[in-house]
Amino acid sequence: MGDKLIEQRLKAIILAEKGACDFLTFFRETPLDDHIDEINRSRALLMPAFPVRDTPMYPGTYRLVPDLARISVPMIPVGANWNTYPGDDLSARNMVYSPETVSFLHRVAGQVEHVSCREYGVMSVLRKHGVTNLLMTGDPACFDLPSLGQPMARPSTVRRVVFSPPLSPYYADQAELIMATLAELFPSAERFCAMHLADRATSPDGRTENSAAMLPAVAKKSQRVRQCAANLGFTVWELAGNAAGMSAYDACDLHVGYECHAHLYFLSKRIPSLLIAEDARGHGFNYTLGTGGVCGFRRATNHSAATRKKITSGYCTTPEELAIAPPRTDAHLDVRAFLLEELESGFRRYVGIAPQLDELYERVMAPFIRALP
Repeated sequence: MGDKLIEQRLKAIILAEKGACDFLTFFRETPLDDHIDEINRSRALLMPAFPVRDTPMYPGTYRLVPDLARISVPMIPVGANWNTYPGDDLSARNMVYSPETVSFLHRVAGQVEHVSCREYGVMSVLRKHGVTNLLMTGDPACFDLPSLGQPMARPSTVRRVVFSPPLSPYYADQAELIMATLAELFPSAERFCAMHLADRATSPDGRTENSAAMLPAVAKKSQRVRQCAANLGFTVWELAGNAAGMSAYDACDLHVGYECHAHLYFLSKRIPSLLIAEDARGHGFNYTLGTGGVCGFRRATNHSAATRKKITSGYCTTPEELAIAPPRTDAHLDVRAFLLEELESGFRRYVGIAPQLDELYERVMAPFIRALP
């Protein structure tokens, strides 16, 4: 879902800044051997989102081709990200990638003037591994071109509110408390629970994607969230694989939840959103944007997970990770306090988000895109 929104937004930005062009589009885990001639006739191999995951990153997160020398056009990251659990500043300081991943990162970085990053956390992790030609462009999903230059909406009444659930199965208790908080604060509002993730229950055939989405525990969590939402008067929206379905958000007044790209979609449309961070992605966006965020975990130890994951999902999926940073049992109280303050002030803390995104686009993202081959 998030990947599709990034793809759509990036293509729109390229067309706006570079003019008409054609795109060849492949999922990052698709082997490209049969397409190498087409790729080498293009101007560049763009790598939107550029997920830095040590599975290793190549060949793992990216399949590409067995011999990278066969790719003659530059590989260009756009909006690079990293993810681990819990993904806070200590995680960033402790992160040590494998030699295979570091080699791939340096190979890619050596082909470009700048490695585009979507938030500041990934920059610190890449810099720690010797990649220094970095540029914080933001995530392409931050930029809805028709909304540039528009102020943030400051609703006096929340008539339609969206909740997006966590990815981790360990966050179900916390999610239920937050949904109950929204039902309490907005008893007269239309309430929606937006399911972004395809899991084993909703997509039995699954995908080749090397993620945790098809774990039975994730499907069980999602079903629990759906039932809780229904009991609390939420309408469940099934949006997995349907980025166009996010247009339903345009008529809403507020988002509260865990899905980073629901959060970015709302902010890009200049609608308030509160993101609960459940891993490095949410932590990084909350730090970079500076408002509209609550941390969902609390560290119990300064250790990092000893076992390197063989999947690309960074959210909490193992008892080892859970012991390091269990979900907070009081996060819903922070959500409640924050929302009450914003309702009283007319969402004053969001006023600066619109000019921040406008400046980031005009001064950083647009020039970066215009400089592409």
